[in-house]
Amino acid sequence: MDLEVQFISHATLKIRGEHGTLLTDPWFLNEPVYNLSTWKFPAAVVPPEEVVADVDYVFITHSHEDHFHVPSIDRLSRDVTILLPAYDEHPSLRAHTTERVLRDLGFCDIRRIRSWGSFQLGAQTKLTVVPAAPSRDHDWENSGLVIEHPGCTLLNMNDNVNDEVLCRQIHERWPNIDIAFVQSGGVTMFPGCFRMSEDEMRRAALERKVAFRDQRRTLEHIRPKRIAPFAGDFCWLDDGNFHNNWANRTTNELFEQMVQRDFGHTGVELVSMCPDDRWSMKTGHVRNHPEIDWSDMVGEIRAVKRRFQPKVDAIASWLRDADRTNLEARSRQRCELVQRAITRDFIDFTGRFRLAIEGPNAGFDFVLAANPEDGFRIDFDDKGDVDQTLYIAEHVWASILDGRLAWNIVQWVGEAEQHVPFRREMGRFWFWLEYHVDLGTKNIQAVLDERILAPGTPRTRPRHGTFEMPNEWR
Repeated sequence: MDLEVQFISHATLKIRGEHGTLLTDPWFLNEPVYNLSTWKFPAAVVPPEEVVADVDYVFITHSHEDHFHVPSIDRLSRDVTILLPAYDEHPSLRAHTTERVLRDLGFCDIRRIRSWGSFQLGAQTKLTVVPAAPSRDHDWENSGLVIEHPGCTLLNMNDNVNDEVLCRQIHERWPNIDIAFVQSGGVTMFPGCFRMSEDEMRRAALERKVAFRDQRRTLEHIRPKRIAPFAGDFCWLDDGNFHNNWANRTTNELFEQMVQRDFGHTGVELVSMCPDDRWSMKTGHVRNHPEIDWSDMVGEIRAVKRRFQPKVDAIASWLRDADRTNLEARSRQRCELVQRAITRDFIDFTGRFRLAIEGPNAGFDFVLAANPEDGFRIDFDDKGDVDQTLYIAEHVWASILDGRLAWNIVQWVGEAEQHVPFRREMGRFWFWLEYHVDLGTKNIQAVLDERILAPGTPRTRPRHGTFEMPNEWR
């Protein structure tokens, strides 16, 4: 039986073969992530009941919500076998986030696979876990996988940022990769999530260079026969963030130009898939989705916005309904709890961020500071200089205090102002906050520490923040 890959959307692949059916990184609903701000473009088109039908195995590479989307996962049968990386190099509660949530949801058949370890999917099909790059000093939850199927070897790197060492390790083990799925390009907060005029933002966007460093390393050192870009299909549909569509993301078109310009001589085949497209060694790329006019990407996204406007409006209304009373007092209570309970591990950076809450019921700010000597602190009285200020609308901050949004990725729905030249330590601080400031969660539907929510709130909330539309999948 031929190995067939159906591209569902983002990093969700449905892979069929003699082993049955494997689903990867479920985010197949048209529901936004990153504090309900970031949608998929192109939108998913395969109905959820079709996605979850006949699934035998699910592999989840890491806990980011665009790969570990709780509302999507909730649609799966509890009888499926869940495969997770063991993160054996990093034993900690943070490494077990996915399993804790899955068990809350009722999944029981969960298998952990060590780095470079394998799991036999079928009589002739083996899955091997590719760990994070050795040089990766943050975000080490990322992993990849290789499927060895009769007649086809498939590599899925998703968000697993590589280095030369990792690429060479992969090539030594699998010198003949038939197809490699790699991230089509990253999404950045700069300049769209910064406080600046549109003219300044457009100039910054034009000056920004897309290096495709990870993709180039894959092509240069792993040398797959085919390369398929995926997991970069983001868009923004609400009016306040719509400019991010031209300011914050790269495009498949730029990826294709890079491959054709710089690697065309190698003979690598580009397999650029859209939702519901399929690929196999026998059939090649089978297009089931209308062509995307990348030269008018913003216009195409506007069509998606019109389609989902009722859902966009429902989310906005729900967030603006958050309790805005006693914001400063409630903020101090949350900050005291976080400062008392947050981990003190892995602070090998120095940084100072100010959060300024804006609105008629707010008008206060506080500083988040960290360094290796003193650890981490939150200070409402610190008026000193900071590296960056993040301005947050009061209804957004109220939604965080209510548990409707997550603090750890508030930068996606705020406006940053940079006060000093950017340095790598600032990024390290943000990554550290993303994993720790909500006391163990990266996901608004999975709050693992009940102390940050009202008593009695369940730790896992698969319907939280989701809004269905009539005839959504027709």
